Formats: sequence, C-alpha cells, structure tokens
Amino acid sequence: MSDSEADNKKLFWACFIALVATSFVFGLRANIIGDWQADFGLTEADKGKILGVGLWPFAISIVIFSLIIDYIGYKTTAYFAMACHIASLCLTLMAKGETALYWSVFLIAIANGTVEAFINPVVATAFKKEKAKWLNILHAGWPAGLALGALTAILLGDAGWQIKYTMCFIPVVIYA
Repeated sequence: MSDSEADNKKLFWACFIALVATSFVFGLRANIIGDWQADFGLTEADKGKILGVGLWPFAISIVIFSLIIDYIGYKTTAYFAMACHIASLCLTLMAKGETALYWSVFLIAIANGTVEAFINPVVATAFKKEKAKWLNILHAGWPAGLALGALTAILLGDAGWQIKYTMCFIPVVIYA
C-alpha cells in the first residue's frame, strides 16, 4: 500500500468515526430525554423543542457548509465541527435549565451537520475510482453510532444522564 493510499484510509476512518460521533449523540439523547425531563422539570412540549432543535440546525448547517466549504477549507470545517462538538458536550453537562439544554443541543446539531458537509466530499475525493463503495461504507457509520449511543445508555442502566452523556466524548475525541 502506498503512502497516499494509507493516508486516504486514515482520512476515511477519521470521517467514519466523525459520522459515528454524530449519530452516537442522537442515539444516546433519545435514551436520556426522560432523565432530562425529570432533572430539568421539562414538559412534553419542552422535550419536543429540545429533540427538534437536534434536527433542524443539522439540516441547515449541512446546506450552509456545503456552500462555503470550498472557500474556508475542509480542515477549517472539521476543526469547527470538533470545537462545536466539544463545546456543546461541555455546555450540556453544565446545563442548569431548559434554555441551556436547548442551546447546547442546538450547537451539537450545528456540529453534526458540519460533519456531514465535510465527510462526503473528503471520501469522494480520496477514493475517486471507488467512490460509491467507500461512501456506502462511510454511511454504515450512521446506524453504527445510533446503535452504540443507545446501547451505551442501556448498558449504563441507572447511571445518571451526565455519566451517559460524557460517553459522547469518546467518539468525538477519536475523530479529533
């Protein structure tokens, strides 16, 4: 294997883990929303707002970063996603109420969409001759992360949501 092939594989696995990190948060959050409801006194409407804000900024950031990524660069985009992931995880763990929780989930949705905006063109460029194959493998990271996030929440059982949510740092640190 040549150095460029090895570099492309390394880059691929970083993108794969970044995608796992995005969906890991989705899977885990779906399993701890009831804990957030109890700890923060959330209504059903509050839960809906918080779960919803985990989605629409995700879509918007994919579009925005897809439009500007060639101007700001892939590395800058990846660093922005990492910074947003880490900041959001910290803000969530320090949240004292529904408003802080809302904005921390908003920020992680921006990070997740930013990841989606850079991983696809990076992998497609790195594997020009086998683009479809590698993009299909890449997107297996989404269900893997969802399952790992949900499984983490289940395996940690009665542990507090903070301990469960701290596990989100693992895939983020690995891709970083």
